[in-house]
Amino acid sequence: MFNFNGAKSTLIRIKKSVISRDKNDNEITDFVDIIDEDILCEWKNKFGKELYEAIKINAKELARIRLWYIPGIDETCKIVRTEDEAIFEIINIDDVENKHIKLEIEIKRYVTG
Repeated sequence: MFNFNGAKSTLIRIKKSVISRDKNDNEITDFVDIIDEDILCEWKNKFGKELYEAIKINAKELARIRLWYIPGIDETCKIVRTEDEAIFEIINIDDVENKHIKLEIEIKRYVTG
């Protein structure tokens, strides 16, 4: 796997939104795993100025994850950290050097309530 300056290896699940309709034709959004297994990534929490900016918009955690390229990941997907089931939204995705080998994803988790 990757070795980026002491970043923590973490298991995640990536969930993609799927829209369907119920019997009354109401739209239902559900999230399903993009692949049916845990994904090992390098997890690096943000700190300093970036963390203070996050607090202003009620984001509880900011992080950057790095993983092998998986097709189909976009900003509508959710990242679930398996150790505590915390759900993160994707801020930005970088297909490193546009080679479809590595992804670098910036994520955030909001404070509820």
